[in-house]
Amino acid sequence: MSGASVQAIPSEIPTPPSKLSAKEKKVWTHVTTALHECGLVHLTDAMALTVICRTFVRWVEAEEALDQLTHENGGTYIVATPNGYEQPHQLFFVVRSLKKELLQWLPEAALTIPSFAKAIETRQAPVQGTLFEDPVEAHRRRKTALGIRAV
Repeated sequence: MSGASVQAIPSEIPTPPSKLSAKEKKVWTHVTTALHECGLVHLTDAMALTVICRTFVRWVEAEEALDQLTHENGGTYIVATPNGYEQPHQLFFVVRSLKKELLQWLPEAALTIPSFAKAIETRQAPVQGTLFEDPVEAHRRRKTALGIRAV
């Protein structure tokens, strides 16, 4: 198959698949523009980017509400229940959950430094193997380079 070339997928900013709030639209525009400039966004990324934008905005709003509560509560988010037990306010758990979800989604759109670097590396032209290369070992090296655990 000499002369075969790898075609690059064109970078296109997708249309959000659902209605976004004003804050979510600002995040959407910022993220999609930055990814488009690097050639890392495609029309099929719309759903994942919607989840990321919504989760980010909700996380920021929850952090702000927790900061406000902490300020009003004497510098702590620990509150007393009606039975007298002390525990973190529910906003603490909302913030923690949203942050965890966001950190799981960010690599899916190359929005962390390691995932961005990996996405840029994989865009480079594939390297031609040699006739004497061990195919099993070459496969293991490719998996390791992509961050996939070798078995």
